[in-house]
Amino acid sequence: MEQTVFSCSIARHEGDVDIEVIGAMDRSSAGQFRNQLLTLAKEHPASIAIHMDDLALVDSSCVAVLVETWRFTQEHGIALTVKSPAASIRQVFDVAESGQLLTLRN
Repeated sequence: MEQTVFSCSIARHEGDVDIEVIGAMDRSSAGQFRNQLLTLAKEHPASIAIHMDDLALVDSSCVAVLVETWRFTQEHGIALTVKSPAASIRQVFDVAESGQLLTLRN
């Protein structure tokens, strides 16, 4: 069975940050993603959009990272949006009570 590797690309434009996540985000990649997100958030952009079009898998550790980032962005007036999660990924956010804090967009 082939393992799907996690990666992300970051684009900045006019005070906004777009992050495209690819592959599988689980406990083994959550720390890397957390560091990248919080580093970006500490730059105080106007908004951060996390694009999940090409994300194949998430678990509760991903939700925890996003909620931690959401709390930071709320405290600092930064808009945080999760865009285009697949139905299976959206279910992970729906099941996790804290995942319901996040703004999910198609």
